[in-house]
Amino acid sequence: MENMDIFNFNEQVEKVSDEANKHDLAMLLEEFKRGHYPNVLSKSAQFRDKYNDNKELIKVLLLMEAISHAEIEEYKASAEIIQQLYGETDPIKTSELVMLGELAFMCDYKLARRIMSTAVKQMEAVNESDRIKLARGYLVLGEIEEKLEKLVRAIKYYKQGLTYFQNDDKRDKYMILYLHFKIGMLYTEKNAKAEAVEYLEKAIDLAGDYPEMKINSYVSLAKLYGSNNDNEKAFPYLEQALKLLNDSTLTNTLIHAETLTEMAFYYFDQSKLDSAIPYYKKAITIYNQLKVTSRRKLGMIYMQYAYCLEHKEKADKHLAGKNYENAIEQLEKTNDPELLENALADVISFFDAGNNTKKKRQYENKFVKMTTAN
Repeated sequence: MENMDIFNFNEQVEKVSDEANKHDLAMLLEEFKRGHYPNVLSKSAQFRDKYNDNKELIKVLLLMEAISHAEIEEYKASAEIIQQLYGETDPIKTSELVMLGELAFMCDYKLARRIMSTAVKQMEAVNESDRIKLARGYLVLGEIEEKLEKLVRAIKYYKQGLTYFQNDDKRDKYMILYLHFKIGMLYTEKNAKAEAVEYLEKAIDLAGDYPEMKINSYVSLAKLYGSNNDNEKAFPYLEQALKLLNDSTLTNTLIHAETLTEMAFYYFDQSKLDSAIPYYKKAITIYNQLKVTSRRKLGMIYMQYAYCLEHKEKADKHLAGKNYENAIEQLEKTNDPELLENALADVISFFDAGNNTKKKRQYENKFVKMTTAN
């Protein structure tokens, strides 16, 4: 099973195929490729009974079953098979350990951690000569710890993985860049500002041929400074990101909308409402074009946009009212009653100030219905 691609069984099936079983295996492989996983499970179980004297074939069938269980979200059953294969094979080749660890990643992070840790220790013990194989082991461990929300461990493993890539090897350039960005983002999650800035700035320096990664790094740094109420430091990163976004594959994507929102808030926070408006307007357009958008976030953006329209130098009360209503429409779809109550109070106040009795009563009724229901 050495060098098995867990999603491609062609080669492995061929290795264990013979005149007696080739028809059955070809049929099973076709079912697997088509994603007919329940059929794979039932037929594979039959074939394990039928060919129970062929240990290598049994292993391939069990692996196929493990993936099939994971694909239909039967994670416990998948993990049990992987645990069985991990426990029964002794001694076990490093390549098999890595394969089992990656497969376990689909269904049980803690099992994946245990298997991949063994694989990495085994590689270190024999002075594994393939640095990319070692790097991959550490990167998978980093990803596992990240999924388990063990950020300190994740950072440690990503850093260890990074040491196996070489600056003078062109093939390694993207991974070196990616890992600096990844580590920087994890430090951001830990609110370790200095470390996050160090790695994200390095990512920007390394991102010459990868403008999308440079954009992500600029925006991440801007958000980091913004979250620490240091908007003046955030501003130049937003400027640089927006310059690059217009000619990148990230135009009109979520990160474009987020960058525009951050820039809008930069001006909003300084009461430069006229300057904020075009950024809010464009951000809202993009958010509404995305397949998945946070209703809470969009609702808050509509509220800020409406406030700008209401209070800008030449107020546009009509358009402000429309956007306040858009905000309520979005926030009603969230599960945040406190936020919705506060927004309704602001909208009621807006229509009251404009002597729009009909709209005021409409939102008062919503407010009363909501508060009495709670």
